[in-house]
Amino acid sequence: MTPNFDDTIMIICPPYPQWKEQPKDQSLCTLRDCPKCDGKMWLSEKKKGFLMFSAFLTKNIILCCYKCAEKMALENGEWFRNLKKTDI
Repeated sequence: MTPNFDDTIMIICPPYPQWKEQPKDQSLCTLRDCPKCDGKMWLSEKKKGFLMFSAFLTKNIILCCYKCAEKMALENGEWFRNLKKTDI
């Protein structure tokens, strides 16, 4: 099942151990478990705020690390081709 564009927010985070330190181009990060693979990932303060705001708007939320997002893109290529990127 692929999510509806209007109701879905996807937040993708850098995985640990590929990034041993938090990415320098992101706000303060904490290590969190990826909900898809249970591996550790860096979740920035900005992404955390966007996540809470999206939950308040009752959006469908996909939160995962880069590796899981890549796997999802391979499995659901058409849906990913139509995504709109927003830098936060």
